[in-house]
Amino acid sequence: MRIDELQARGFRNLVEDAWSFVPGLTLILGPNGAGKSNLLEALCVFTNLASFRTSSTVGLFAHGAQAFSLTGRVTRGGSETDLRVEALFTRPIQRTLFRGGRRLSAPEYLRMAPSLALSSHDRLLILGNPDIRRRFLDRLAFELQSDAMSTMQRYRRILRQRAVLLRQGRDGAEMDAFEHDLAREGARLVHLRLAALRAVLRVLPSELAAVGWSLPEPMLRYHDPAALGDDDIASLAVRLQAALAKARRLDRIVGSTSVGPHRHDLVMTMRGIPLRDTLSAGQVKLLATALKLAVLRVLTEVRGEPPMVVFDDVDAELDAGVLAVVLGRLAQGQAVVSSAHHAMMGPHLDAAVVWHLAAGRVERDGLGGRKR
Repeated sequence: MRIDELQARGFRNLVEDAWSFVPGLTLILGPNGAGKSNLLEALCVFTNLASFRTSSTVGLFAHGAQAFSLTGRVTRGGSETDLRVEALFTRPIQRTLFRGGRRLSAPEYLRMAPSLALSSHDRLLILGNPDIRRRFLDRLAFELQSDAMSTMQRYRRILRQRAVLLRQGRDGAEMDAFEHDLAREGARLVHLRLAALRAVLRVLPSELAAVGWSLPEPMLRYHDPAALGDDDIASLAVRLQAALAKARRLDRIVGSTSVGPHRHDLVMTMRGIPLRDTLSAGQVKLLATALKLAVLRVLTEVRGEPPMVVFDDVDAELDAGVLAVVLGRLAQGQAVVSSAHHAMMGPHLDAAVVWHLAAGRVERDGLGGRKR
């Protein structure tokens, strides 16, 4: 899958413009604050409907803008498709998605041209809160299983409904029915996450070796505080429903659900010690990059072609050898990467299309790199 064209209006500090992209490596150079991350973010929002920098859509609007749009053309499986994202600065923000002239739901749109983002924020996979790691698994689960999104949506909806019933003091058969449905969807969600984790773990050792990981291999384990196990979906649903019933009295006091996959985590350790307590900043970056490269391999195997990749601040905390490995890997598909360090990227210029970005505008194209 590749992006051929993108046009942005009202997005961050980007000057209204249209950009054409090619297979292989596109390198965006420019000083800090020039808008490099904003352009990569626009690509991510266009493909994934989400930023790699923030969970808030409000910050994506240009200063004073009441709307933004991202319009582009993608090629997947040899077929071209026109896509468009429109957002209005309202409360709540209104978002509309199009394929050609046809409106799409979010799950439909996300299957059109999903991309993979790498950035300094990936360190939060190791250092951040459990919600970040749950989203990591959920996103991959969606890519691997067509009905994953609907399972996640049903689980969240029933979870909200149970919270309402708890605050209203409901009990008995009505609560039993909601907990039965919540346990069913929760068990399905756990199995989707476990399948995603197994896919990553299958290829992670080779990706760690590729980036020169010299420490003992880290252990990644799906953690369920209630220790419900990972048997078949039906058995897990029975145990989850029993755990929900047991927690009902306490949950009624706090007004929320204390057990279930929304409370789970992906625990990362090395020799029994949490990685956040033992790795240096450079080692965290290396592991996070290997995790994302593992996802890239899994998605490439599943789809038969690599997704488009964006990598913000590609050279931050990666030494020259690792950087060469990563860029060589990304160049096999389509990748748009940014850097503020022209000298650091010097050895890679001839193999890339090179843009220079300043104040949200591409000023020069082909800066010593290959021509488009």
